[in-house]
Amino acid sequence: MEGFEFSLAKSVSLRADADGFFLISRTPIKILRLNESLYNLLKHIRDGGELAAFHTTHPQDTMKVLLTLVARGYLKLERTAPLTEYPFVSVIIPVRDQPDNLIECLKALEKVCYPGDRLEIIVVDDGSKKDVSQIVTSSNVKIIRNEASQGAAACRNTGAENAKGDILAFLDADCVAGEGWLEEPVPFFLHAGVGAAGGYIDGYDIKTPLEKYEKVFSSLNMGKQLIIEGKTESGFYVPTANLLVSREAFKAAEGFKEGMEVGEDVDFCWRLRDRGYTLIYTPSGNVAHKHRNKLGRMLKRRSEYGTSESLLYRTHRDKKKGFPAAIFSGLSFIALTLAMLLMNPYPLCALPLLYGINVWLKANTLKKYKIELSLVQLAASALRSHLSFYYFAFFHLMRYYLIIIIGLGVVWHPFWIWGGAGIIYTSITDYAVKKPQLFYAVFLFYYLLEHLAYQVGVFWGCIKYGYFGSYLISFKKV
Repeated sequence: MEGFEFSLAKSVSLRADADGFFLISRTPIKILRLNESLYNLLKHIRDGGELAAFHTTHPQDTMKVLLTLVARGYLKLERTAPLTEYPFVSVIIPVRDQPDNLIECLKALEKVCYPGDRLEIIVVDDGSKKDVSQIVTSSNVKIIRNEASQGAAACRNTGAENAKGDILAFLDADCVAGEGWLEEPVPFFLHAGVGAAGGYIDGYDIKTPLEKYEKVFSSLNMGKQLIIEGKTESGFYVPTANLLVSREAFKAAEGFKEGMEVGEDVDFCWRLRDRGYTLIYTPSGNVAHKHRNKLGRMLKRRSEYGTSESLLYRTHRDKKKGFPAAIFSGLSFIALTLAMLLMNPYPLCALPLLYGINVWLKANTLKKYKIELSLVQLAASALRSHLSFYYFAFFHLMRYYLIIIIGLGVVWHPFWIWGGAGIIYTSITDYAVKKPQLFYAVFLFYYLLEHLAYQVGVFWGCIKYGYFGSYLISFKKV
């Protein structure tokens, strides 16, 4: 754990009393009961102590706990450990007919901060029209050629079979790695024992409106919040455009499933986690991806992602789409829906009642744990809970059922009003959070088309693979 630095997140505090040990967040309101050893570690962190000075018998497990607290918003990761030892890394790049992209990708790798004698680069040419060996002349790049195309998954497996590295670093040919691409995620393998790690994927050379949209809303962009998961039912994964995997974990997961044209990264990450390995996403270790700049190509790809869902959920029956089980927020959403669909204001009368009950319950919980908050803070917390649930509910409905809602509106026009409210609410929320460099109307245009393309793909995938698990959700207590 030496070299890592954590701090308590803003508005988070520790408390110990006769009732036990607690980690308390005031914004949002969350309370976590701790055992004494974890409390002592967090107290040590709060007081500015170095992790190296805190004795623990299982440092990697302890590090995973701390990173989980970062992911849940209780801690802030201030600094990762600088590398003092460098595991051998094999960079694996599958490519087919992208000579210019490949050359730029390889040039960027020359600037990556990692010792050259601890690094190898393997390019797997998937039957390109022009042999990659005629383009790449560097002796530091190992080239493997498939005479006929076998697909990206097979290329990655071929690269892994011929790699010497302790860590396999997968990169796409249309990506440009930043200088810290390797040295930033590698410490998580050494100190936290993760099986795989993914980093931030930014947009490259953003010019057109579509590229500006893709920069913030591409499925490759996993956001700015650290995520860590082991063997759970969540659908968390990281894209292969920026994925590092330990050799041991790669072998245990049996590599990528060949023949999958889309979703092979999701399938691989789920199998890796099912075998007990930890997967982490950290908003560092950046690469820049050259997004699709043609609307038709982007929508086709989104539809293909949707189509892959059914096969993935049919294969991994334990994986579920998590949905917050917030009772009073959910009831208020139902009341709002009824008011709009029935064109009747009376269901809205339930909103202040449900909101008031939510505030009262939060106040009782805080009183039980002897936490003091003003009525304004309590009211704001309850309002955030309701608005967050509205976003999750509307986003799910717009993502999977917008076409059905439009169709129902032909029979009963209020469905159009309700669906329109959902699109406006979710799009404004995403626009405010993601801050695209676009006019809202342009963002909304792409946003609508993407949702429609994705759900067409989902429905087609369910028919194609004979499994409608894409529409199943699992409620999670919040």
